Amino acid sequence: MELAWWHWIVLGLVLVAVEMLTPTFFLLWFGLGALLTGIVAVFLPMGLAAQMLLWAVASVAMTGVWLRFFRNPDRTGSGQAKEGVKGLTGLVTRAVTETGEGEILFQRPVLGADRWPIVADEPIPSGSRARVVDVLGQTLKVVKL
Repeated sequence: MELAWWHWIVLGLVLVAVEMLTPTFFLLWFGLGALLTGIVAVFLPMGLAAQMLLWAVASVAMTGVWLRFFRNPDRTGSGQAKEGVKGLTGLVTRAVTETGEGEILFQRPVLGADRWPIVADEPIPSGSRARVVDVLGQTLKVVKL
């Protein structure tokens, strides 16, 4: 039995439609793989074995891309213990003065955010690098590097 290109298009649309009824994000990649196989089959006639292989490879590749880049793209560490934050360094974006708090920017999110209010025992000018030494509620205590 040979599958025509439109069989793959219909299969892909059905799988994508069924995915919309389920909250899994699993059938979507097989549906997109079937759509891709149908589009390729329009321009490049191939046998059933080649079509099945293309569908399998495309589906697995799309699932792998989703798992690698889009599912939990940036683990923020939200909810981690404060010991996991101690020792991290960042850039002071708002100077710490004797009377006020400053702000630090991290390259990657820390405890769910990349910018945090900071305090220090001594003034730290904006543009300096600082290291976290403690977590005081919603404020980080830092020392200048």
